[in-house]
Amino acid sequence: MKRFLEGIISIDKLLYIIAGAVLCCMVILTLCDVILRNLGSPITGSMEIMQYAGCIVFSFSVPYATWNKAQIFVDLIVEKLKSDNKKILNIITRIIGIALFLFIAYNAIVYGIDVKKTGEATAYFRIPYYPFAYLIALAFIFQGLTIFYDLVQTVKGGEK
Repeated sequence: MKRFLEGIISIDKLLYIIAGAVLCCMVILTLCDVILRNLGSPITGSMEIMQYAGCIVFSFSVPYATWNKAQIFVDLIVEKLKSDNKKILNIITRIIGIALFLFIAYNAIVYGIDVKKTGEATAYFRIPYYPFAYLIALAFIFQGLTIFYDLVQTVKGGEK
């Protein structure tokens, strides 16, 4: 089980590195597009590339951010609960989170299959939509597994 959980975190880190690299490329593309736009010849199709890159940056960064507990917690009510009740509430919310992200991943796969059948693609570059739906699904599967890792740690009573 420990190797399985370590594997999840390793893949989360890899996805995070990919998200960071894509974000750097987005910055460079934006810089070049702004410079070229001021010179009269903008990069054609840059908006398509930015939309897909943004999809990758967002979905690939979520699992590692969850592992690092980088979310904002509003826990005014939870702080007033006893320790045992907090633990029970944490377990329940993690189970709901796992179900939610696996549901999103499942629907992204269904959407990807549907879009692949219809052959939908972007207007300029004709990039198909379905690989990005599958990438979102992959990222959210790992998000669910990351929350599962957190659930195991919560049940054990320890930190990551």
